[in-house]
Amino acid sequence: MDYRNDRQLVADYVGGDRHAFKIIVRRHRQRMHLVARSYARNEQDAQDIVQDALFKAARSLHTYRGDAKLSTWLHRMTINAAIDHQRKDDRAGAKYSLDDDAAVDIDANKYLAYNPMESMERTMAMRQALAVLPTAQRKALWLIDVAGMSVGDAAAELGVRPGTVKSRRYRAREAVAAAIGEGAPAR
Repeated sequence: MDYRNDRQLVADYVGGDRHAFKIIVRRHRQRMHLVARSYARNEQDAQDIVQDALFKAARSLHTYRGDAKLSTWLHRMTINAAIDHQRKDDRAGAKYSLDDDAAVDIDANKYLAYNPMESMERTMAMRQALAVLPTAQRKALWLIDVAGMSVGDAAAELGVRPGTVKSRRYRAREAVAAAIGEGAPAR
């Protein structure tokens, strides 16, 4: 595990350490993907957006001044890549609207189609399960599974030991899985 902070990793990457960028990607990719997903029509588009943002970040990391957190800078890069992606789709005529009379055939490619109604019940059950979790468990789950923090960083954030964070997260995942009718969560 690498314990360099983001500023050190940026300086090392700009100085020629290619491994430093891999660590930056590993540390921030999940959050970038969450941002990209909010702009994308489907999972493939989200992955393309993240890939474009990482490519642009690698080429321009020497311009990062450190005025904001690296995660904020990468967030902005992801948004810019998403906007570029949307413009490219608009120019190519790949627009779809829910207001169109013609239905979009979601069977055309089931791996790229996104139907939000399919998962509505599951989403509602998950929200209800999260709402009744004890605050400590919900925070541990959020910091690791949503915000993408490591167990060590989450433990520091919460002021507890890493083992405590792991057990809180596990209990939270177990409760959510039971509430939405799925098996035991992966450890």
